[in-house]
Amino acid sequence: MAMHKTAAQAVGASALAALVLTACGGDENGSGDADQEMLNNAGTLQVCSDVPYPPFEYYDAEGEVVGFDIDIAEAIAESLDVELEIVQTGFEGIQSGVALDSNTCDLAISGMTITEERAGNMLFSEPYLDDNLGLLAATDADVASLEDLEGLTVGVQTETTGADYATEAGYDVRDYPDSGLLIQGLESGQVDAAIGNISILGYQAGESDTAEFIEEIDTGEQLGIAAQSENTELIDAVNEALAEMDSSGEMQELEDSWFREGDTPEEGDAEGEASEEPTEDAATEDEGDE
Repeated sequence: MAMHKTAAQAVGASALAALVLTACGGDENGSGDADQEMLNNAGTLQVCSDVPYPPFEYYDAEGEVVGFDIDIAEAIAESLDVELEIVQTGFEGIQSGVALDSNTCDLAISGMTITEERAGNMLFSEPYLDDNLGLLAATDADVASLEDLEGLTVGVQTETTGADYATEAGYDVRDYPDSGLLIQGLESGQVDAAIGNISILGYQAGESDTAEFIEEIDTGEQLGIAAQSENTELIDAVNEALAEMDSSGEMQELEDSWFREGDTPEEGDAEGEASEEPTEDAATEDEGDE
């Protein structure tokens, strides 16, 4: 696999518009010239990812960024014969296209659903995962289906398709800036249920003693990898790498490992910081994930 910088760069969403990373020149042998056309910095693939969002991207017990998306990013970097750098970026900057347009990274790989609005701001790869929405509820909330949500508080992650669905359905919605705080809000009783991508909620249900997976919501969602709208060469290279992973069986192995077998690295605190219960303010910050 390609080398992976373990210290992810933290990039605040408010600073994204002002942050521009300029490209470096090629190496002495000129081998960076081809990379330079696709990448901000020759020899390095920079990937924006909103950490944590398990099992797609999160910190393990050693503080390393791991996950399904990270394994895919490593495979793409290896196919390009470059080093991988994960750039920690708020999801608002990712899904709006600001992170890509400001050259914060070359690719956005962060469990992001392909939507018509997002496709107007960035160039998507072929889908790499089918991912409907799902309903997760507290075990003591007496919820058996979506029809039982009337009068209850439903947690969602800001700027996600789950948030859009819950709002359009008219539920009493409470927003959280990331999936970790959303799940903590559910477990602490701030909300009675949560709506989000089934890959995330199914994973969380398997890890929780106080919440259970209730229902899959068929939305036909698919996840994609994004680049700047004009960077067709990089997306073509990504699609080639994804096709190779499919044909070799590597993609299926990764899906089984991260979503079905359950034998994944234990989650650690973000960059060594102690985890905390979500506060009232944390539930309304203007950031989001997937």
